[in-house]
Parts: sequence; C-alpha cells; structure tokens
Amino acid sequence: MSSFHGKYVNGALSTKLKIVAIPFAGGNKYSFNKIEKHISHDFEWVTLELPGRGDRFKEPLLDNISDMTDDLFHNIRQHIIKEEYILFGHSMGCILGYELIKKIAKNNLKLPLCTFFLGRGAPEHNRFKNNKSTLPQELFWEEIKKIGGMPNDFFNQKDLLDIFYPVLKNDFRAIENYSYSKMERPFSIPMNIIMGADEIGDEEKTSIKEMKDWANETDAFCDFTIVEGNHFFINENSNIIAQKIMKAFDISHI
Repeated sequence: MSSFHGKYVNGALSTKLKIVAIPFAGGNKYSFNKIEKHISHDFEWVTLELPGRGDRFKEPLLDNISDMTDDLFHNIRQHIIKEEYILFGHSMGCILGYELIKKIAKNNLKLPLCTFFLGRGAPEHNRFKNNKSTLPQELFWEEIKKIGGMPNDFFNQKDLLDIFYPVLKNDFRAIENYSYSKMERPFSIPMNIIMGADEIGDEEKTSIKEMKDWANETDAFCDFTIVEGNHFFINENSNIIAQKIMKAFDISHI
C-alpha cells in the first residue's frame, strides 16, 4: 500500500490524514455521521455535498454523473493540494468516486492513497435492470422501500417524501444514464470493497462477480469484505467500517 508520510509527535500524527467521502443517492454531508464518530482524531473526515441538498439545497440539481463529477472535483481540490487523503464512497458515491479519480489523474493532482467503495458492484455493471426514475411517485417509493435502509415511518410522512422525491429521482436518473468508459490502464491505487450480505444475489442485487470486477480497475491489491445487512449496512456496521479504514493505515483507534 502507498505510504502515509505524516510525522508522529508524542504518539499522534502531526498532519491529519483526510477521508474525503461521497454520499449515496439523495445523501448529504451528514450521511456518514455514524461512521465518522468512530474515526480517530488522527483523521479529518470531509463529506462532499452535491447541489440541491443539505447546505446547498437552494442550488439547482445536477442531472448527470459528468456534471456531478465536475462539481465534486471543484470542491475536492482544496482538500487534496497538500494533504494525503483516501476516497470513500457509498452506492452512487462509488461511481462518482471512480470518475473523480479519473479526473484528478487527468489534471495531474494528488491521487488518493487508497479507496473505500461500499454498496456497489464495479462501475461496468448496473445493479438495477429497470429504470426507476421514470416511475410515478407512488411506485418509485415502493421500489426505494425494497432496497432497504430507510425506516418504515419515513414512507408515511408525505411532507418528507415530497422533499426527497425530486432529489432521489434526479440521482437515480443520473445513475441509470451513466455510461461506463474503460480506462486504457487501471489505477495503481489499492481498493477496499465492502458489501452487505443481503444485497448479494441475482436480479436487482449485486453478484459476487460484479463485486469482484472492481479488481479490474486497479493493478494494486483489491480487498473484498461482506458484512451483515442490506444496502444500508453502513448504519449497523459503522464501527466495523471505521476500524477497517484506520487499520488500512495501521493507526490505532484512540
């Protein structure tokens, strides 16, 4: 694995390693709070936020992966000019992270020490065989409910559904229209792939092959882990995920 060059002073890192995170569809800067609270103070956690949600709620939504990637690139530059960092993404955040690394490399900026991509098969595969963004609102929410991870009470709150519907529909459209473009050469970045056991399978799930095809995207090592849970296994396994991130750099949780 690439080495981290921060110096230790009295047992602590003098330069914090950044974890730059990209949320799932509909996510915002609070999406990974459960994981972040288990991360050592040796790390600085930064969650990037797309327009149309959270602090950027009043900005117009971006409806395609390319424009989303450009926006993330603009916002990540300040975090990667000097500091070492890792890139973390869940679900849609994996695709955005993958495309973001390509753009970072194209602009000759510092690449991440490694990646943690969770809850999605390799970018060449599309988990969902049927488009969901074209469904009427009621049917759309039925499909979202099948994915799992949201409390049942959420689906009974019409005001919340009306707020989240345009954002989620927009993000699903971007995912559905994403066109994978194979690189001439794979990355030389270690990758860590984590999936929930309940989202492994056929039909609208991710096969083992689709998960392991992430190894085609790097000539460094690619580690695979399956944990208990559905697509939003990050909520029940937040401590496990945090420990894996810190263990990757041999920094103990304090």
